[in-house]
Amino acid sequence: MVEWLEISLITSLSSIEQIVGMLDTLGCVGTARIWNSDLDSEGQQNAVQVIGYLPATEDVVEKLVWLQEQLDYAAAHGWICKPVSVTTKLLDAEEWEAPLREVLPPLFVGQRFIIVLTDDDIDNSENRIILRLRSLGGFGTGHHPTTRMCMEFLEESMSTNHWSLENRQVKGKRVLDVGTGSGILAIAAVKIGASQVIATDIDDAALKAAKENAKRNQVEGKIKFVKSDLLWQVEGQFEIVLSNLLTPLIKDLAWQIRSREALTPEGLWLASGISTEGWKEVKPLLIKLGYRIITEKELEGWVAFKAGLR
Repeated sequence: MVEWLEISLITSLSSIEQIVGMLDTLGCVGTARIWNSDLDSEGQQNAVQVIGYLPATEDVVEKLVWLQEQLDYAAAHGWICKPVSVTTKLLDAEEWEAPLREVLPPLFVGQRFIIVLTDDDIDNSENRIILRLRSLGGFGTGHHPTTRMCMEFLEESMSTNHWSLENRQVKGKRVLDVGTGSGILAIAAVKIGASQVIATDIDDAALKAAKENAKRNQVEGKIKFVKSDLLWQVEGQFEIVLSNLLTPLIKDLAWQIRSREALTPEGLWLASGISTEGWKEVKPLLIKLGYRIITEKELEGWVAFKAGLR
């Protein structure tokens, strides 16, 4: 289970946007702003507390050092008011899940999806497909740009006119979600009509969270969850392969899809999770392995792509 770090900064009203921007760049999932006249940052009345939630991964210390350097630099150039008070707190699952759900409002993705982190009734006047996530465990909420791009690709695959090839629709197809995490992509695939979905992950806690989310969305009987390191425990071919993985895993998966013939000849690979720098390595590799890049897009420093076989 991934632990989360709560980062709390007390700053002036005029510095809020810059601080929130730094936390977003750092990789915080959700930020909250608390106005409180009782807060005082070295004599600054009406100071504001800004809170962000960051996965406590191995590089968290380096990230905190980077944040402090950015704060010092911004203050030295007069972009934010000095001083800024910074405190951190390590949270367990029960502590972080409730405030995180409050910070992250319903998220509209593309034209069809809405992601909700509570069981509360929501305004769905647009009649979108609702995905309810909970028991997140740090395995993805859909708010990260890599997940959003993958879901947008899925939505595009619903169109009968997509590439003028009806057989590339998600509807009625066999779908593989590699590294399912919270299960959000697998659940979305079922919701838009996939006939069968297999979702894999190497992490037992991730699989548990994904199964709980599938049940929450009433699709548990339509997804087969498999513990697997990428494709090693997966057999057969799929019309659509989904993967939201970091660059090194995408490179490994590219080899495995080809060597194990996991994608049908007319199949489609929708992938995300690659940094813009990593894409410089991944794209030539895909071409070398015989993939055809159909579409690529970039959002907030991340790249997603659609590929087929040549």
